[in-house]
Amino acid sequence: MIADRLGWVNRKLTNQQIESTYQALSSTGEAVSGRALRAALKARYGAAGKTARVFAICRSLGAGRGDESATLAALRRRLADAEQAAAAAEAARVAALERAERSESREIAHQDRWANEIHELRQTAQQLQAEHRRRVALEDQVLRLQRELQILRLRREPGANPGQD
Repeated sequence: MIADRLGWVNRKLTNQQIESTYQALSSTGEAVSGRALRAALKARYGAAGKTARVFAICRSLGAGRGDESATLAALRRRLADAEQAAAAAEAARVAALERAERSESREIAHQDRWANEIHELRQTAQQLQAEHRRRVALEDQVLRLQRELQILRLRREPGANPGQD
């Protein structure tokens, strides 16, 4: 039969419909089988097409895709590796930020402690200086009072001359 040899008589599905369905199935990245293509055609257009014709188109479209599917698989592996590396880098970044925050917190606590210590020491030094000035003033007063006492004792003694020292 001539119609069977030509393959285009009584076609319900066009080559473009079969190819677009094949493209839609192959966009997932998995290999497309003739059976899967026929099932998708049946679901999409209500007709699965002749088995030999659909399988022939599937083989012809898949032949050019062999290298492409290997390349696609390699790209998917690289993408998965890159995603894993990105996730690991993100985890490392988060860990580094947490370490930096803890370090900053420790540094602030350290600075605060020593600032308080220095403040207390300055206050103590000021108190000691004030006490030193008071002590010196009291010592001067004691010396002045001792001199006055000595002068008064000398005046009270009979026969003593207050102008002599």
